[in-house]
Amino acid sequence: MKKILAFLLAATMLCALFVLPSAADDKKNFEVDIPYVSKAPSIDGTVKSNEYGSSFALHTYSDNKEQFEDTEHNQFTDWDFDFHMAWDADNLYMAWVVDSDVHAGLPEQDFTSDGVFDENDYPYMWQYSCVQFIFTPGAPDGTKVYQTADYSGNYLEVGLCLSAEGKQCRAVWSRPVGAEALDVNDWDAIINRDDAAGTTTYEVRIPWGKSGIKEVGNGAQFGLTYAVAAQEDYNVKRGMIEWQDAVLGGKNADNAAIVTLTGNEKIEKSENSAAYSQAPVEELKEGTLPEYVTADTVKLGLDSVNTGIIGESSVLYTAADKMENTKWAHCLLLEPMSGDRYKVIETKTGAGEEVVFENEFKKGMLVAAFHSDGADGSTGKERREAAMALQAGDEVGLFGINLADAKRQYSNAMLFVYTETIGGGDESSEVVDDSSEVVDESSEVVDESSEAESSVAESSVADESSKTEESKTTSSTDSSVGDDEGGSLTWLWIVLGVVGVAAVAVVVVIVLKKKNA
Repeated sequence: MKKILAFLLAATMLCALFVLPSAADDKKNFEVDIPYVSKAPSIDGTVKSNEYGSSFALHTYSDNKEQFEDTEHNQFTDWDFDFHMAWDADNLYMAWVVDSDVHAGLPEQDFTSDGVFDENDYPYMWQYSCVQFIFTPGAPDGTKVYQTADYSGNYLEVGLCLSAEGKQCRAVWSRPVGAEALDVNDWDAIINRDDAAGTTTYEVRIPWGKSGIKEVGNGAQFGLTYAVAAQEDYNVKRGMIEWQDAVLGGKNADNAAIVTLTGNEKIEKSENSAAYSQAPVEELKEGTLPEYVTADTVKLGLDSVNTGIIGESSVLYTAADKMENTKWAHCLLLEPMSGDRYKVIETKTGAGEEVVFENEFKKGMLVAAFHSDGADGSTGKERREAAMALQAGDEVGLFGINLADAKRQYSNAMLFVYTETIGGGDESSEVVDDSSEVVDESSEVVDESSEAESSVAESSVADESSKTEESKTTSSTDSSVGDDEGGSLTWLWIVLGVVGVAAVAVVVVIVLKKKNA
């Protein structure tokens, strides 16, 4: 009997090894098939039977909790929702039917964070009833990295909500690389609140060419994750649930579910080039650049606008609330002058915390942020060090950015340096002397900032400096410390030797006695 019980126990434990990881994996990279529909769903705020290819929802929160991430953001137990999804040759369709007695609409005073309304950005939407979702361009499979910064990356992130005043609100917070021109007017969405039924329905239709998804058609795959909020008062009791561990408390689009389009083999899988037809225009070469941007002009390339910054990249921010992941970036606060000219009014390097300027960030100001992983000879490090040579009062020009739309016009968008001591040129010896002083001061800034670099990317200069300081500190005491330690070690070895000989003698005596006995 004991053997049988032991066998059953072992078998149970062995099964658990296979069952538990499977359940845990459902909360990221869950695989799901999406049905094709021959008749497009009506985007009207109601979900009818079979409208999304089935009389049943694709999934329901209450019946599929193993696929949902449990977080402190959900403190309610009395709400539920259904999720529907379908596709055809032209569009992707999604709907959420939220069953909740409460619906807190986003109030108008929270439409903006800087006093200027932007239809692409409702910064406080997540504190109210809403839906947020993320599409990755392809399927997350471990070989691609879609999450490139703390709160943005190579993916499309969208928010939908119904305001307290009844306004249909749509936001886009992140766009895929090469599809930066996508905005809220590229898709249709209807949100309908039915107080009598206690439901809020979110429906959205997204054309494939406006989705940021790389491939479309039967068998095509991409990533999807979403969060649903049914708030009453976020500051008192939160009501938010996410499908896959990727939205709440920090983004991780690489955890998104793997969606496969199925149901119509006649629509073959193909490249979705339309989604990437609005990339920045071609690079302008020497001779086609503005005449004041010459070969010897110091150029600080700008990789993107209002996105997270990481690696060797640089970003231009158009508002203080757009700044993201500046913990290890060197930032220039720029004040507009005339035309495309700006004056540096403050510089600051993140030292493990987000950069906050002493000067008030006013409308029209910009921030240029330069990151570097510290590799010697890398473009990012050279560009960052050139930016760190600039000081308050220096002047720069801006090229290749459409500030009205916060987009790059050219792939070689840049800041170019007007300041003579940085930009070079024929100058008097007196100016050259001033230049050397500026360079000396900038080197001190570089040394100080190296202490603030991440532990993953410390500069070799900092390493050598620490070694030099260590040698200076220890050189005056090396001889005395060496004598004391040497004498102590000698007496220690003598004592250990005596003890060892005594132990061997005792063992020998005991062995001899046993033999004589």
